[in-house]
Amino acid sequence: MSYHIPKATRWIAGALASVVTLVCAGMAAMSALDRSTSVAGSAMFVTLALVMVVGSHLLPALARQSWVGRGVFAVCVVVTLYNHAYFFDSEKHSKGVQQQASVAPSADVVRYEAELALIAARRLPVVSADIAAASATAAKANAELERCLAKEGVRCTSAKAALEVAQAKVIGLNDERTQAMRAEDLRVALAGAVAAHSAKVSAAGINRVDASVAKLLHVDADTVATLTSVLQSIALEVMGALLWTVALPRSTKKSKAQEVKIKHVVPYNIPKPPQLLGWARTMLIQYQGQPRDSPVRR
Repeated sequence: MSYHIPKATRWIAGALASVVTLVCAGMAAMSALDRSTSVAGSAMFVTLALVMVVGSHLLPALARQSWVGRGVFAVCVVVTLYNHAYFFDSEKHSKGVQQQASVAPSADVVRYEAELALIAARRLPVVSADIAAASATAAKANAELERCLAKEGVRCTSAKAALEVAQAKVIGLNDERTQAMRAEDLRVALAGAVAAHSAKVSAAGINRVDASVAKLLHVDADTVATLTSVLQSIALEVMGALLWTVALPRSTKKSKAQEVKIKHVVPYNIPKPPQLLGWARTMLIQYQGQPRDSPVRR
């Protein structure tokens, strides 16, 4: 059963279909350019993408009764959906990178790094080992001094000097250990600040709507982004195909049974009642071959 589509409706549908096709062709071309690595490859990829878009939009209107056309249409739709999904995903990724680059550096990270740069102390385990060795040396020097002082008439100058040097080394190493402990605390705080800043940067690269939907559905945000890209691509392809189907209606042929041909119509005057029977008989004999719905027999 065919329906008559007003001409104005077909013109409006054609204009909208052209816009949708141009949009889809542009997206497919940009997707093809993004995947190519040479001029020749770009030309081939773009041509293929445009052919797929035209096929997915116009084949439903041009090949309504062809199963081969329907098969080619299905292939065109699958390829075009991939191109559109790639375009949406690429644009989302580029936008995410821009948003991540716009995130200001962490003030805590800058402060911790600046403070760490001012600390020249070695690692705490190394300093602790040196303190242990220096403490042992100081204890040994102290024992030597005590033995020396136990002897009468000896001033023990060398033993005192050795003990002072050992104790001074221990004091210096203790100061270095304090700085090393502070450096360890700063490294821990810096690691936490860096982790918080990295999480903030990662969150900036994710679309807020995708993140909300992902949280609602308990799935990954990348999965939501891919699904939305595919759904938008399907919507565009369906819209383009439907609009072109309305803009290019199928042709209709008149059947012979619908055409009534009147070969000959003879004007006549209805006679008066006295001659009516004779006139009717004459008409039946003269125009016996006329169709039943001919005006002559009414």
